[in-house]
Amino acid sequence: MGDAPTEKGDASRYVGSPLFVGSDIIDEDFAAIRDILLAGRGFDLDGYKDRCIKRRIAARIRNLNCPSTASYIALLADNDAEQEELIEALTIHVSQFFRNPSTFRVLEESILPDLLRKSRGRSELRIWSVGCAGGEEPYSLALLCDELCTSRDQVSIIGTDISADILKKARTGLYEAHRLVEVPESALVQYFSLEDTKYRLNSHIRSKVRFFRHNILQDRRFSQIDLILCRNMLIYFSRQEQERILRSLAAALVPDGLLVLGRAETMVSDSRELFSCVDPTERIYRKRIDEPSPLDV
Repeated sequence: MGDAPTEKGDASRYVGSPLFVGSDIIDEDFAAIRDILLAGRGFDLDGYKDRCIKRRIAARIRNLNCPSTASYIALLADNDAEQEELIEALTIHVSQFFRNPSTFRVLEESILPDLLRKSRGRSELRIWSVGCAGGEEPYSLALLCDELCTSRDQVSIIGTDISADILKKARTGLYEAHRLVEVPESALVQYFSLEDTKYRLNSHIRSKVRFFRHNILQDRRFSQIDLILCRNMLIYFSRQEQERILRSLAAALVPDGLLVLGRAETMVSDSRELFSCVDPTERIYRKRIDEPSPLDV
């Protein structure tokens, strides 16, 4: 009993203990980890909320049974593979087909039909799924478009994520059953085939989505996009970076283009001037056409 750590700061010496959590990672150690990832992988932690990131770093250290944060930092500095593993652990990859079904009902019944009508007479309708994880969101959009499109319609769907490994899995289109609970039975039969205990999305739908590795804070944005889905990602960034991301997304949209955020997200600060609200419940916003395009930030 007398050997157990009693001070919060002491817990960092007991990494193997369940007591070790994100708050036990001191600022100096966090800065060292940040610098290693920035120098080795070009991945900058500064824009992310410290509390979320520290929790995931602590979980990674516990999983490796490192005796201290110092020993983990030494491992990270000399091990390229662990740098990639940590980035994988820090990024969020939770999704499923037609996540938040009410949002997709609005997309199916009004947003996409209207966008398709407007896109006729020009080259294509362009859609961007930001932070697409395992591809469930852009593939859900592809399924809707396959049902809604006529022979005249051309649709380009882009899915981006920071994780190369998760994008590799997305391209295979192979999913566990719990990822498909919101897929209608008719669509499951038409578009998926059972392989052992998993379901494979057919090649026709997979071919409609192009995946790219992309860091929303650092990489060059896409352009001339009609519809952007950036759901459940902003909540992991600081308020300053949220505004920076929203301004960048506004710049990526065509005049009158649409942005869909997550149900727990909203516009912040000056970014409100760039959008008007289309559907407050589903967090759908339209880029204002009376505002000049924001400069790259």
